[in-house]
Amino acid sequence: MRKLGRLGGLGRLGKTGRLERLGRLPRASVIIPTYNRDEPLRKTLESLFVQDYPNFEIIVVDQSDKKFPEKEKFLKRYKKKIAYFKITPPNLPAARNFGVRKAKGEIIIFCDDDVIVKKGWILGHIENYSDLKVGAVAGRVITKGQKIEPNFKGVGKISRWGTVAGGYSSKIPQEIGNLIGCNMSFRKQVLESVGGFDEKFIGNALREETDVALTIKKLGWKIVFSPKAELVHLRAETGGCRKGENRLGWYKDFFHNEAYFCLKHISWIWWPVFWLTRWQWFLRCMFGFGREVSWRSITTPFAGIAAGVRDFREVREVREIGEIREIRGIREIVILIWLGFVFGCYFISWARHLIEK
Repeated sequence: MRKLGRLGGLGRLGKTGRLERLGRLPRASVIIPTYNRDEPLRKTLESLFVQDYPNFEIIVVDQSDKKFPEKEKFLKRYKKKIAYFKITPPNLPAARNFGVRKAKGEIIIFCDDDVIVKKGWILGHIENYSDLKVGAVAGRVITKGQKIEPNFKGVGKISRWGTVAGGYSSKIPQEIGNLIGCNMSFRKQVLESVGGFDEKFIGNALREETDVALTIKKLGWKIVFSPKAELVHLRAETGGCRKGENRLGWYKDFFHNEAYFCLKHISWIWWPVFWLTRWQWFLRCMFGFGREVSWRSITTPFAGIAAGVRDFREVREVREIGEIREIRGIREIVILIWLGFVFGCYFISWARHLIEK
């Protein structure tokens, strides 16, 4: 898409101090990965059509395994405005990477397939890149049904043990440590320099944006939060990365991604704290709270962790020599021992609580 929206907005854009420092309007590529969504995706695209930024393209990367006739009609009607691609198998980081490879813009902007972007959303991202040290930007997110925190000052803060703060509904511009997948942007050269998104983050792909944020910051790039780049997250009940009917499959992917992220980014000294802070997720999966409780539900977290450890070791085997690999193996044994100890204690405490009741 060469031009979208009202070109008359150029006069107003030129008055923006940050854009004056850029000296031009860089081309942006808006990439929307989608999976089994129809109406929410159409609403997202319609909100993009009225953006007043004149130099951007829209790329939809579809991994759906269901057919949606209305969506197909819509995409056909607007085929001149939307670059549409269908790929398999479903993997969110892979969809992002595919979109980046197809993108012609120097600024890559991602949004989910169930959002409504506000006018000025693209500009809210672009103007931050007048600072040559900025490698990525997170935008403001108003999530349906969730509390709004307009004065939050610690947006996206990441602790040493991997706990991540929210606060993306804040109205305070600030430098941050983490990104939010439904509303984030990058310099294309930065994404390419780190190899894009890690496709080992599977299923719900939780931690993929934190992984790439930490990698970018290690290279010296700044990540900033821009309240002007605002959207509303509708949180569609089906499709995307929702649990759906496969609750235990979702949890297995969750624990896989947590284990993989932990081994990749968290110092082994903090591993016990990392897993202690996830005790509620273990209980939700294992004991269901009114849903399935079975031997499978109880073992799912540990199956997911084992799969994450396995994937991490496979990656390291390609990159590291034998001596370092052996040290990593020892550390993985340590984390499994800690897991057994910590969650053994939690299980005993839970059982005692039931007996006392």
